[in-house]
Amino acid sequence: MYRSLTGGLLTLLLLTFSTASQAQITTRLQASDIGLGAEVGYRWESPFGLRAGFLVGDLDVDFEAEDNNGIQGDELEYDSDVDLENSYLLADWHPWNGIFRVSAGTFFNNSGATVITRCNAQAPVQQLATCEFGNSRYSSAVLGEVTTKVDFDQVAPYLGIGWGHRAQNGFAFNADLGVIHVGAAKVEMTSSGSCGSDPQCREQIEQEEKEIQDELDKYEWLPFVSLGVSYHF
Repeated sequence: MYRSLTGGLLTLLLLTFSTASQAQITTRLQASDIGLGAEVGYRWESPFGLRAGFLVGDLDVDFEAEDNNGIQGDELEYDSDVDLENSYLLADWHPWNGIFRVSAGTFFNNSGATVITRCNAQAPVQQLATCEFGNSRYSSAVLGEVTTKVDFDQVAPYLGIGWGHRAQNGFAFNADLGVIHVGAAKVEMTSSGSCGSDPQCREQIEQEEKEIQDELDKYEWLPFVSLGVSYHF
């Protein structure tokens, strides 16, 4: 959906301004802390411009369950790459009509993650091996496969600054530095074992969901750094 939206934004910008003679159309390849992507922009002869683009990448996140019983090594472990897929639409203001710019706009966020984990605790009799889950302990048979799905807000405001050379035509370097408000993560955890039908175990699932959500709160405000090479028509 969001890639189609990005493609529509890029096409709209190109079609709208393809006949412009006194302004500047720019295409850009960029590398950022949330992925690689491309961009198309339009800048009037005035200090204002518009840009639309997309970025694709991943974020390495390690979920660490809290140790509630003082026994080391019996917690469930979560290790996942969060897939980042973002398109965006930004408005630029260039004070004094120079290369420095102040940008504001919206990222359309299609990022998320699905993590599947098991209880891997060891014991002389494996059937007796249990893992800490919330404030209780359960065997791998009860927990089964624990599936954790993480989603973020789909619309994320952006504010930042940047530098964009105004060449007559040809190639130029540019950069952006800002922050994206991705919002609080939404976490949903399910079990393929009998845990889902056990009220006490289900309560522990909700406890684990809260722990993971608290861990992800640090990503509510996501710094954005981008370096790119653009071509000016």
